[in-house]
Amino acid sequence: MKKTTLFLLSCCSLLLLTQCQKADEEMAPKMKNETEVAAVAAATPCACSESSTKVSGTSAQAWATQFAPLIKFDRASPDYPTTVENIFASSDPSSAACGGKLVLVERTVPRSKDFPTYFDVQVHPSDADRIFIDYWWAYKRQENCFSNLGGHDYDLEHVVIQFRQSTQRIISVTYFQHGGYYTKDYRSKAAGTRVQAWVGKFAHGMYHFGSSVTLPGYECAYWGDYRNPNGTQDEVLTGNRLVQMSCSAFEFNFSGNWGDPGKGPLFRDRSYWNFPACSGTDGPFGQDGCSACDFGNTKQIGTI
Repeated sequence: MKKTTLFLLSCCSLLLLTQCQKADEEMAPKMKNETEVAAVAAATPCACSESSTKVSGTSAQAWATQFAPLIKFDRASPDYPTTVENIFASSDPSSAACGGKLVLVERTVPRSKDFPTYFDVQVHPSDADRIFIDYWWAYKRQENCFSNLGGHDYDLEHVVIQFRQSTQRIISVTYFQHGGYYTKDYRSKAAGTRVQAWVGKFAHGMYHFGSSVTLPGYECAYWGDYRNPNGTQDEVLTGNRLVQMSCSAFEFNFSGNWGDPGKGPLFRDRSYWNFPACSGTDGPFGQDGCSACDFGNTKQIGTI
């Protein structure tokens, strides 16, 4: 029994040393050319520009509503997403200068499930039948996953749904978590199937399945975060409160970093058709997205 206990403690220590180092990394792939983006931001501060492939107006709103995912929170979730206005109002105003880094000064975390889901819609530049909807959620904080480890101010999470305009059928769903991501095949699912996403209790990562079993310390690992809702009371149909992201909004036009997680959504690469279908091959104690991917990391999402 003593040897078993020591073994478990050693495993937990290893998990903490490996995974918690990743807690402060960006929650999505970086822009393809960070140097170029930084130079543009310095020359024309907060110069957010809309993508040439962006879809807006009634079509974007209708599609975002039609395919809006059902998200499920852990029954003991310590917090929920909030508005970008609340996040900036809770930050030091001087830190919101263009090209700066937000500093959180008011840390009371939201406890309401009435929150917005932000979205962006893109059309494949060489295949207009492929539409990509990027759903985002903003958090004031990411709480510690074990002891005083893993927590940081600000957190941004998202899910990307690809569908065919001609058939209105979902092709794929990409779930992002812990600096990695993976893509699931939806081509064989019935028309009208609602995408579901389980939210990690502490790190807020988005997953295609729940988890009701973990160990102290293992909660910090890639798949270890609790995702154990207590029925419909812990579910949110995101289509009930959708807001399209736009450079005209100060919060999305902010060119600096949202604390340690990095740039805001409109300053990140959104050409998902060029993304590999997954990221992360380190195993469960590191970034491990590819272990749950249906396609592997040599397949581009836009070619599925």
